[in-house]
Amino acid sequence: MKKLMIFWVAFLLASTVVSAQQALDKKMYEAYLSPNAEKQTWNSVVETLARNADDNPNDKQAHFRLAYARFGLLSAAIKVKDEKWFDEHYDEALTSLDRCLKLDKQWAEPHAVKGAIYGLKIGFSPMQGMFLGPKSSNLIDKAMKLNKESALIQKLYANSKLFTPEMWGGSLDEAIDAYEKSISLYEKQHDQLKYNWLYLDALAFLGQSYYKKGDYAKAVATYEKALAAEPAFVWVKQVLLPKVRATQ
Repeated sequence: MKKLMIFWVAFLLASTVVSAQQALDKKMYEAYLSPNAEKQTWNSVVETLARNADDNPNDKQAHFRLAYARFGLLSAAIKVKDEKWFDEHYDEALTSLDRCLKLDKQWAEPHAVKGAIYGLKIGFSPMQGMFLGPKSSNLIDKAMKLNKESALIQKLYANSKLFTPEMWGGSLDEAIDAYEKSISLYEKQHDQLKYNWLYLDALAFLGQSYYKKGDYAKAVATYEKALAAEPAFVWVKQVLLPKVRATQ
């Protein structure tokens, strides 16, 4: 009887933790979908995860969840061109990732996210591109060597290839291949699709990559797939899809 009670207590605690994590994932997902920055939502999620990471200093997953949320926040700041908001969280995001890597130097995803954050910084500080560009690429390349089967890493690798000038190693074709791989990997793991804003982002940027390549039919098909996954995806519905249809 005592063992059964212990089992149920452990089960209820685990269920509570999962439920709390899903609630935060949902907040980030809805903030990503919003045409506005949803600054208050992103800040709230980061604050909650920061408290959890502080309470669990040796839990690498706690630090990575915090870093992931901060990456989402920084991406939102880029979206609305709020450099002050970006700068408020930039150093802390890198610190979270450094803590992850201190606990596990061979963990691939933190390397990729750190590289992606350097890439975002270039958006506000182009003059730092000569310095941060190679650091970003090297970190993401290292992550790819450590784990090519990560949907997250493939997505960030695709971003790097799409936004890096060709003369510095960028490649539209490589970006398309990596976006397709990322989407496929996400779809093979159904538990990673619920409230996953990066999955939607991968579809949106794959569509843009097809558009840039001149393959408008594939761009439309990709945007329609994104809307099938999330009908409330305003960026695709009202901006990206009408743009490519007007070109056809």
